[in-house]
Amino acid sequence: MIEALRAVIADAGVPSLHPMVVHFPIAFLAIAPLIDLGCLVLRDRVWLDRAASAMYLLGTLGAGAAYLTGERAAEALESITPAAESVLADHEAQAVITLAVLAVVTLLRLTVTWLARDDRKIRLGIFRLLALPAAAAALAVLALTADLGGTLVYRHGVGVETVQTPGP
Repeated sequence: MIEALRAVIADAGVPSLHPMVVHFPIAFLAIAPLIDLGCLVLRDRVWLDRAASAMYLLGTLGAGAAYLTGERAAEALESITPAAESVLADHEAQAVITLAVLAVVTLLRLTVTWLARDDRKIRLGIFRLLALPAAAAALAVLALTADLGGTLVYRHGVGVETVQTPGP
């Protein structure tokens, strides 16, 4: 399935799936804590609890996909400067840390939902109260990883093709 998608995208002139994949988990993981805050205020809306857990899960799975596509993109690089290579190594290491932190936060959040599966009203328990600061920490780690990725693209030009336009 992924190879078929890769073939279609390659035919469309897209050199890497990574830039397309990486933004979805960032969006899911940025929204999830906001929904969690909604759970604290709108405690009669149990569906918010399920939605928050779904966002954490989708975001973490998406982050895994972003990591895998990033590995492939890094392997496909032909030559980069030593400075860019150093940032790339930091980005890869930070991505592993981010995945580990996200996995822990997601497991914590899924535990919250599992423990409250029969509740008709959202209760405030220790796991729910731990989930919010854990999510904030995960977002900070994710932001650092994203910043390193942005540095690769915008400061070092990694993955950017220059197009020669004919002169006048």
